[in-house]
Amino acid sequence: MHQERIQHLLQLYAANQASREEVEELFAWLKKQEGEDALKKFIFDEADKDVHNTRLPQSDWDRIWQSVESGARANTPAKIVRPYWLSRGLRMTAAALVLIMAGCAWFYFSRSRSTSAPVVSAVTIKKDISPGGNKALLTLGDGTTIVLDTVQTGLLALQGQTRILKQNTGQLIYNARSASEQKAGEVLYNTVTTPHGGQFQLVLPDGTKVWLNAGSSLCFPATFSTPARKVQLTGEAYFEVAHARLKGVKRPFIVSVLPAKDAAPRAQIEVLGTHFNVNAYDDEEAIRTTLLEGSVKVSKDAASVIIKPGQQVSISHSSQISHPIPVKTEGVIAWKNGYFRFKETGLRELMRQVERWYNVEVEYKTDRTDQHYTGVVSRSQNISALLKTLELTGTVHFQIDNHMAKGKQGKIIVLP
Repeated sequence: MHQERIQHLLQLYAANQASREEVEELFAWLKKQEGEDALKKFIFDEADKDVHNTRLPQSDWDRIWQSVESGARANTPAKIVRPYWLSRGLRMTAAALVLIMAGCAWFYFSRSRSTSAPVVSAVTIKKDISPGGNKALLTLGDGTTIVLDTVQTGLLALQGQTRILKQNTGQLIYNARSASEQKAGEVLYNTVTTPHGGQFQLVLPDGTKVWLNAGSSLCFPATFSTPARKVQLTGEAYFEVAHARLKGVKRPFIVSVLPAKDAAPRAQIEVLGTHFNVNAYDDEEAIRTTLLEGSVKVSKDAASVIIKPGQQVSISHSSQISHPIPVKTEGVIAWKNGYFRFKETGLRELMRQVERWYNVEVEYKTDRTDQHYTGVVSRSQNISALLKTLELTGTVHFQIDNHMAKGKQGKIIVLP
């Protein structure tokens, strides 16, 4: 089938304008491997056009689940509904794209082809688990701590000549004098730490904006008084680095990536003014630096790589730096924009993201963890919505154990 015909049928079906003959033609094609692959591409191409559309209200999500489950029970195509992230130009009419057919289930997710048929979600829920939110702890230079999610807005503290304020939006602002006006003195280091189930946004003394993902920390001086602006990161963060000069000379911004329990840096990232994301969780396979705008030099020991916008470089646990590879940056910063975005993501990697965002423990009671999933899901939903979606692929099941342990909200048991 020609690509133009495929696009035409998908658009008609998504807009509820396809005839019976066109629907039959589309589903006959979708049951083939090339059809499933093309459907993935269609959805993600449209997602990339407009990922910032307004999210759906809960009432629309409820209708989606009813549509998915009724379609799965009947083992027939379900009604199409529009994903919130699809291009407005397509004028889709419902709330999310749902395709339920014999041998294949789609709801933002695809699974590796299997002989098992779609099943109705059977996730066991006693008490649902809420998503993460804006939570963080600020540690000042003298060791004083401030819980940022509960403290009132306004002036929080003074660090030398720098005022620390919390805005009505919840954002933390460091209001410092310019580098040329600052007096010499002791450098006070502050640290913002997000727990599992938390995220936070702050503006550093030089105007650089930082988004911290769950289970992360950023250590930085309350005043950037030296030519190089240096910070230390564990976990994951997105940076929009402000351009800065000192006596007419450009000031580099340097991120040292640290493991959670060791002082030895795992990598160093140097920029001037740019937008980039660093994923450096200890339990991930590698440190991944992704550039959206500007230029970045990533270094480990004597080796270094310069990457361009739209590229990503990785540093393995054995300290090997990869060659830059092209990536879809929308997926890399999906967490910052409020959603999960998976593309052929393995089950264990997917569940590590769930573990951090929902502050849960994950236990596996299955050896089948080699499945891969592709999809887009809001991070503002309770955990049961995400688990139900995964269960509709027919490849995995879940049980929620609400017993509190180790400061977690509960435990997710992964079943075959």
